[in-house]
Amino acid sequence: MLQRNLGAMHVAALLVSASYGVAFLLGSGEMAVHSGMAGSLYAIITALGMLALAVVAPTLWRGRELIWDVLGEHYGPVVRKLVALLSLIWMAGVLAAQIHGGIAVLVAVGLPATHALAVIAATLLVMSSIELGMAAMLFACCLLATNLALVHALVASHGLTVYLHAWPSFLQETHAAPRAETLVTIAAVGFLVITGSDYQQFVIAARRPRDAWLGCVLASLLLMVTGFLPAATVVAALHAGKLSGLTDTASAIPWIMLQTGRSAGLTCISVILLAALGSGTAIARAMSSALEGLHASEGRYGYASRLLIIAIGCAIATDGQAIVSTIVSLNVVYVAAVGLLFLFHESGRQVAPRCASAMLLSGAIVSLLVSAMNWTGIGHLPAWFPLPAGLFASACVPVAWQFAPLLGRVRS
Repeated sequence: MLQRNLGAMHVAALLVSASYGVAFLLGSGEMAVHSGMAGSLYAIITALGMLALAVVAPTLWRGRELIWDVLGEHYGPVVRKLVALLSLIWMAGVLAAQIHGGIAVLVAVGLPATHALAVIAATLLVMSSIELGMAAMLFACCLLATNLALVHALVASHGLTVYLHAWPSFLQETHAAPRAETLVTIAAVGFLVITGSDYQQFVIAARRPRDAWLGCVLASLLLMVTGFLPAATVVAALHAGKLSGLTDTASAIPWIMLQTGRSAGLTCISVILLAALGSGTAIARAMSSALEGLHASEGRYGYASRLLIIAIGCAIATDGQAIVSTIVSLNVVYVAAVGLLFLFHESGRQVAPRCASAMLLSGAIVSLLVSAMNWTGIGHLPAWFPLPAGLFASACVPVAWQFAPLLGRVRS
């Protein structure tokens, strides 16, 4: 368990660093190339999710337990291990997205992709061992510098009006986007902000309940202010014709930074990369905690577990998907498996431990199968289908569980 010594500002800085990673920054910029200000969807849903996290922060702080511990107490050790395992799946997707984006940054400055992968992996391994208090200050400074660099690029592209009109543009363009895919993204991102152990770990590590909820509120406000900056910068650069010749949309933000001048651009990219790696650091810590929870032996793995976790993230980072899509596709598996059981727990509805385990497995398996069909092009299913399919499979389990005794009596 983390030491409980973080003030509200430290909690806010770490929550923002866990959010303002590659998916927030480069992923929003990548989406903005095609979707305009609707590319800020991931960022804004994360900011709104922080407000919801603030509501439950005091309860979470007092309980001192991550989601697999909470569900494990009610439904047994099997459920605890399954939730920890499923948490590893979605966190691996987030970690892979950070690595993917970090590679895109380094490739933009001329480093070969294989060398960039090695640099990102080694840096994450080192940063995952940094003490939390020092990490909070380091990431806070980098985030401030990152936003100053984005503001500079925005002004250079005469894009202040784009940022000032961000909210109406965002609402209009999000409304025009495919409705089902937007709802799936909202569910996949929002649910993980509230229940994800990468965020919960910092709330639990706060000194007092007040520091926990205030840190969440401050993080939400910071993300609201900065959430539109990446997309606005890309939209302004598109209007100014600064993205002509761009071949990799994930490199849109680094490409814009390099337009500001070689030396200044490299400095900006270095700061952005360090700030973005803060998210990978938080994820690596949370995955290590999940692995310990899976084996019920806290502190047993240490360096070896972080090495394995980062290696898995590097392997997934080569999936070829867009940065945000990588996160959402694996988030969906987790939400489909855990979402209904979590709602049952919060509403006070009890199910048998074996039924709870079956709900987790059925939701995860069906969602993974449908996702695999999408990835391979089998069946031509819509991209949003894995989430409702998994939730439906999970919901069928308690229904069948209720009817099973009746069928047994009829047969006898």
